[in-house]
Amino acid sequence: MKLDWPEFQLHCQDDGHLVFLWRQYGIVESNVKHCTRIQLVPQGPDGLSQWLFHLRFPAGPTPGLLIARVDVPADRLQEAEEYTDLLRRRYAVPEQQAKTEGAEETEHAEDAERAEGSEDAAEETGLQRVPLDSREWLVAPAGAASEELFGAVLAHVAAD
Repeated sequence: MKLDWPEFQLHCQDDGHLVFLWRQYGIVESNVKHCTRIQLVPQGPDGLSQWLFHLRFPAGPTPGLLIARVDVPADRLQEAEEYTDLLRRRYAVPEQQAKTEGAEETEHAEDAERAEGSEDAAEETGLQRVPLDSREWLVAPAGAASEELFGAVLAHVAAD
């Protein structure tokens, strides 16, 4: 299954290999079995919908969560809806992540522990911007709105 737009391509092979390709920026590869949720968020004031893919990697030495967001123009919304339906039917990807009893409380507790640890680390090292040429960036440079938000946050932090 392939979705091909001018600057973006999404390809899911029969074996579940999932490839997100932003032609000028980068590529993310995974397997649809790691996709715990697909969500198509309705249009915002900018006229774009957001297509969210939650890819969870719970096993191994470094578990993680990767959220891929694709901005969907209004004229491509129907294609995104159809592709989403195909992925859900063919690979049983849920719209909402399934929760087991007690999982929500555990998840909140884990989030709080991580936040506390990251705050301590930030206080020790200070707030630093990741350089644009770093491998830690998935997509760079950031958009104008992101830069404006980053400036506002830094100003707020400096004022505290």
